[in-house]
Amino acid sequence: MNRRRIAIGISSVSGLAVAAVGATNMFSSGDAANTVNLHAAPVAAVTAAGVATGRSGTAQVDTLVTATIPAVPAYGATPAAAARTTTTHGTGLFDFGRQIGRIDLTLANGSVQEVLTPTSLYWLLAAPAPNAARPAKGWSRVDVAASPDGTLYSGGATDPAMAFAMLAGAQHDVKYVGQDQVRGEPVAHYHGTLDLQQAATAPVAAGAGGSGVTAADAAADKKALANAARAFATPKIPFDAYLDAQGRLRRFVAAFSVTMPGPAKAVAQVTSATELFGFGTPVTVVTPSVAPATTPAAHPSSPKRAHK
Repeated sequence: MNRRRIAIGISSVSGLAVAAVGATNMFSSGDAANTVNLHAAPVAAVTAAGVATGRSGTAQVDTLVTATIPAVPAYGATPAAAARTTTTHGTGLFDFGRQIGRIDLTLANGSVQEVLTPTSLYWLLAAPAPNAARPAKGWSRVDVAASPDGTLYSGGATDPAMAFAMLAGAQHDVKYVGQDQVRGEPVAHYHGTLDLQQAATAPVAAGAGGSGVTAADAAADKKALANAARAFATPKIPFDAYLDAQGRLRRFVAAFSVTMPGPAKAVAQVTSATELFGFGTPVTVVTPSVAPATTPAAHPSSPKRAHK
């Protein structure tokens, strides 16, 4: 899959520090001729985005996860680790009806291919860096329901289905910020707070994410959100959503705090951005075969590897 080059920078979106992706400016003011007015209250517009987006069937996906990890002092046999910032960029495709997609991730120490399903995340270390300590392996599978953070951070990206599920936790502080553009498309920008505990128990809207979403798929998303609500420093997280004239989610940005493993209990600040575009793009994804007895190692972007 062709991967466009990106420039990493920091911009401010409603006071939320986000990683800006793109060789050109992705954020610019809309003009009167292209004003997006969804004729809905902010919370209603945001929570309806999953249904509106799912009607398009498929989309291309671009993701960026930035984690600022604090320094950790030495403790017993565990050596000290310096503070650092990591970025994981992904490009791929997603089928809303089947709730399946694929993303190619670029990490500092190589690249990873992922196949996303409601219940499992499959990953393959595709191209380790020349000096990487671990060789390429076959496909591994992560049970989303068993993942401590629901793979929201440890999976290296926030997939569209999870973004829709998270929006069900939109709080009353959600507000309309103004007009903007994402990839040249006029959008309405909303900012507010998501409660992951509320999202984990919210009823699934009919047609959310696509007509093919099953009860089992929705249950898997809810379990993942419940896990994340417990794993993060707080279940309430700030977010920004950019919706087009059809109410579809064009860009989703969420910021959360993740407690790292280890005796120091250091807290990493994470920003995850997901963009959707190219709606209607044909998507063909095959679920990898993984032996049931396989015990997968930690995903290369997992916090379990953060200080190794």
